[in-house]
Amino acid sequence: MDPKLLFCLPRGDELFNPLNTLFIQMGCILVFSQLFYLMLKPCGQAAPVAQILAGIVLSPVLLSRIPKVKEFFLQKDAADYYSFFSFVLRTSFMFLIGLEFDIQFMRRNFKKVSVITLSSFSACSLLSLALVYILTPLLHIKEDYLTLFLTLFVTLSNTSSPVVLRSIADWKLNTSEIGRLTLSCALCIELSDVVIYTLVIASISKSMIGNIFLFIFATGALILLNKFLAAWLPKRNPKEKYLSKAETLVFIIFLLIIAVTIESYDVNSSVSVFTIGIMVPRQGKTHRTLVQRLGYPIHEFVLPVYFGYMGFRFSITALTKRYYIGLVIIVILALAGKLIGVICACMYLKIPKKYWLFLPTILSVKGHVGVLLLDANYSKKKWWTTTIHDMMLASLVVTTLVSGVLASFLLKAREKDFAPQKTCLESHDTHEELRVLSCVYGVRHARGTISLISALSGSHGASKPFAALLMHLVPLPKKRKSSELLYHELGDDVHGDDEFGTNDGLEINDSIDSFAKDSKLLIQQVKLVTKMLNMHVEICNATEDLRVSIVLLPFHKHQRIDGKTTNDGEIFRQMNRNVLRHAPCSVGIFVDRNITGFQQPHGFDSVQHVAALFFGGPDDREALALCRWLANNTLIHLTIIHFVSEDSQTESPVGNTTTQDNNDFFIEVAGRDQTEYEADRSFLEEFHNRFVTTGQVGFMEKRVSDGPHTLTILREIGEMYSLFVVGKSRGDSPMTVRMKDWEECPELGTVGDFLASSLDVNASVLVVQRQRHSHDNFLDD
Repeated sequence: MDPKLLFCLPRGDELFNPLNTLFIQMGCILVFSQLFYLMLKPCGQAAPVAQILAGIVLSPVLLSRIPKVKEFFLQKDAADYYSFFSFVLRTSFMFLIGLEFDIQFMRRNFKKVSVITLSSFSACSLLSLALVYILTPLLHIKEDYLTLFLTLFVTLSNTSSPVVLRSIADWKLNTSEIGRLTLSCALCIELSDVVIYTLVIASISKSMIGNIFLFIFATGALILLNKFLAAWLPKRNPKEKYLSKAETLVFIIFLLIIAVTIESYDVNSSVSVFTIGIMVPRQGKTHRTLVQRLGYPIHEFVLPVYFGYMGFRFSITALTKRYYIGLVIIVILALAGKLIGVICACMYLKIPKKYWLFLPTILSVKGHVGVLLLDANYSKKKWWTTTIHDMMLASLVVTTLVSGVLASFLLKAREKDFAPQKTCLESHDTHEELRVLSCVYGVRHARGTISLISALSGSHGASKPFAALLMHLVPLPKKRKSSELLYHELGDDVHGDDEFGTNDGLEINDSIDSFAKDSKLLIQQVKLVTKMLNMHVEICNATEDLRVSIVLLPFHKHQRIDGKTTNDGEIFRQMNRNVLRHAPCSVGIFVDRNITGFQQPHGFDSVQHVAALFFGGPDDREALALCRWLANNTLIHLTIIHFVSEDSQTESPVGNTTTQDNNDFFIEVAGRDQTEYEADRSFLEEFHNRFVTTGQVGFMEKRVSDGPHTLTILREIGEMYSLFVVGKSRGDSPMTVRMKDWEECPELGTVGDFLASSLDVNASVLVVQRQRHSHDNFLDD
């Protein structure tokens, strides 16, 4: 690409009119895309389909066939300006995709992504070879079959990661396993296409190889420079929540310089830009600023315009019958290649059958890489004509529209298969990803929550998949009657939601950054600004959208510096109760005694002792299930304390693990439902065999007669542990009889309430409630 075109240098007096045309065209694309999206959204269609259709409406196929419209939009040299802005747009969103890419998921699923990519390439390469024999006589191509095969291979195998990203986000699958797997595969396929195409063209030309090595060196140099800037710039203004706009612009300018240099040598810069984005340090103010500043404009402006521009280039007016036949064949083989390759990979990887059709369909969408590679290196394609270019480009657009529509209908037809699965931790295997959403109001809650996240994440180097999300809850203040005030009297009320909770947000960011630096564990941050009355609804909706396994809430009381507790307000207590009643997942209320209780394991000098109290019931099983992640942390010594009623006729063999036979393990709980008692027995036996017999977890048994006897034992062990984990409800257990007489906080359950309010207990407390189903009793214990 000519550098002069990249910078849109003046050409006589024609400079301003094409630029005006460009911006008006962008506005038209945004308006039409929004209209199409409003019409197609009820049918389940994603935004890219609507935006490509908007571009087609403005293209020479429809509106631009009108002479006046064509004269305005398709002016002389206008394509050069479109090309430059297209370059800026794709550079920005490829950089953002790199910033937001889930590296940990890619590492865990590298085998799946690699197999799907290779299988897709294998099927598409075979079909491309067959397509060469079909199109050669059909289009009268008589030479240069290698570049023809390469072009067809890119056309058939290419997957547009921006289209997949936006579609997955619109369908709310971006936090699901299948959604993240789809996006990882799309990126791997797209970037591999760029590398393969560039290397083949370089080997043909024999003049680009040296340039490629130079570009690799320049990309590596910018990565190192970004790492230095990411560490140095936040120190200049440590009291600011984000980097300044000028400091953010420094990263963008360096990025554009590298991208412009690479593109000026007719080499695609997508791989370099994506690599630079993915290598920006994830922890700290720099990454947070770049994502926050680029995210909204790119998703709401850049991508719609870019997809619309792709549709605007759709042109089939010059095609004859044989080119239409070639177009149909390419579209069919593009869909067939993905279908065959991806389904074979799914069979090999044993991916559930419910995803077999959706995965290849959404991976069939085409995009900017296919268009760019078709436009590049004309001199190397001796068979290339304008008509063939229009046919290839039309095949990309048609394939994207067909596959996008089919994928949305598949989702709508099998909505239950892709909806968030309401599962409990009891059935959640430790080899599956544990997604934890921690809610905090301020830095005091954040520090305690980070300690709990540190414990659940395991030790340094642990390979257990774990995703930590922290939601900053900002209660929206009562609305002022701004009509009674002048504009200059509004003060902070004129700012957006991002201004709420700024001071607390800065301290929370500092705490998270410090933890991430020490533990190398990334915590994703979310801010929720809403009225307290509706906050529980927003939290419950977020748990479904984020597909979390458990949501952690702060207790409405906190420990003062003198060790006593003070009430933060009944409104916070009521919010916790509402979440407990309506949450679609398990809920934990964390009573943080940050002075005398649990401390952050990472960086702590000694091993901390944690006790899980098991009386029986669904909530106690859920609490014990959560302790499986605590057991994997070498900085924590976990002990299971099993409370057994003295009325029990059979002695539990777990009391002496060295002499009792596990096959005879049997617990009888008087007054309990037979099904619940069997579930308790089975789960405790499985936990005992997995963790206790190996010496990983301690175990002790306490035989009690009634509630007062239980309280006596709890007082005895109150100072032995830094954290107690206990279930909320356990029904009418004889071991907790008469404990309700002095209950203060029913939302914690009888045992949890005593541990949270007793002066004899200095430990922090985590009370866990299993996800409630429609038939469960929502009344407090």
